[in-house]
Amino acid sequence: MPYGFADLARETVFDPRRAAERVLDFDIGRNALWMALLLATALNAILFSLSNYLYPSPLPFSRIFENPMLYAIAQGGGLVITIFVLTWVGNMLGGTGRLGDLLRAIVWLQFMRVLAQLVIVFIGVTLPVLGGIVSLAILVISFWILLHFINVAHRFNSLGRAFLVLLMTGLGISFGLTLILSLIGGAIVGISPNV
Repeated sequence: MPYGFADLARETVFDPRRAAERVLDFDIGRNALWMALLLATALNAILFSLSNYLYPSPLPFSRIFENPMLYAIAQGGGLVITIFVLTWVGNMLGGTGRLGDLLRAIVWLQFMRVLAQLVIVFIGVTLPVLGGIVSLAILVISFWILLHFINVAHRFNSLGRAFLVLLMTGLGISFGLTLILSLIGGAIVGISPNV
């Protein structure tokens, strides 16, 4: 019986380590992977906008979240930065993952996110009371899966080191964004960033 997309999706949830090993064995060229990331980002932006339209909630930077194109650009840019930083931080901590490994992992996880968004929209329409609980459960499961994928991509054999990579990546990106936004914000209102 052939092993397909649904089997890999199920294995990603129930045996993320094995699924990560399978994904990293995919023989896909880097250009195709970047195009797949672009497609997954566009699909996620459409579903997020649909979900936000059906269940509006106040969000920071709401202009970005209300516009699917801006959201896709912001999310896509964030993913590209994340892939590079995950690779660099992991290598700095002794991992052996290459950019292509992390790219494969993140591309697959973005398609899993598309499925998760579909589930959230469906549950929000049919059983709105459960929407928040399901979203929280998906968030926790996604974090667990991501740890396994980072662990396998960098060949750590340690979820603790994978968590450290994720933590350092998050802190580094947050610091960089804060610095950029403070420089841009200062320039917009005419304040020197050196003040």
